[in-house]
Amino acid sequence: MTRKWLAIASVVLLVVSLAGCATDSGYYDPARSAGAGALGGAATGAAIGSIIGAASGHAGTGAWVGAAAGGVLGGVGGALYASHRNSEIRSGQAAAQANNYQGQGNVVSVDNVTASPSTVRPGQQVNLGMNYTILTPDNQPVSANLVREIRYQGNLVGSPYQTTVSNSNGSYNDNVSYSLPNNATPGVYTVTSRLSSNYGTSQREASFSVQ
Repeated sequence: MTRKWLAIASVVLLVVSLAGCATDSGYYDPARSAGAGALGGAATGAAIGSIIGAASGHAGTGAWVGAAAGGVLGGVGGALYASHRNSEIRSGQAAAQANNYQGQGNVVSVDNVTASPSTVRPGQQVNLGMNYTILTPDNQPVSANLVREIRYQGNLVGSPYQTTVSNSNGSYNDNVSYSLPNNATPGVYTVTSRLSSNYGTSQREASFSVQ
């Protein structure tokens, strides 16, 4: 029975700790994210640890172990992505001219994506870049969800990165750094960068190699 509780608790801790990667603004604070992940993981770990301890007859020990494990997992989950920046590269007028836009409908477009450097080693960082354009007739700020998904041989690696930004008409550059695990498997990794809003969805892919 104790083994069963341990397995369930481990899964819940992992899910909660990885949630510490997400941010609800256009700017990412790596220290805040890692700290929030660690604190959230520790709190959740303590609660689940108490359940484990109760099942094994040692509630106090279970809470302590759960808090420690949760803190470690939360810190790791929060540190995978960092240095997020979102900035304008074309004004609304310049973006409209570049896209021959004259107020017809809505434009939500991922223009190009990058993953650099193209070749890395386990433990190193990859900068994931995305240029995108938003154009609407009323030029009101649009809330958009930006997502990065990394896959190896078609399988999702870790938890996707996502953040929400609010931009008026224009073209923007979005960058976030991804730290590869020290035990990353050599091979080609595909990065899907996606922009989603109430006006539509657009995505593109880039890739990098791990040696």
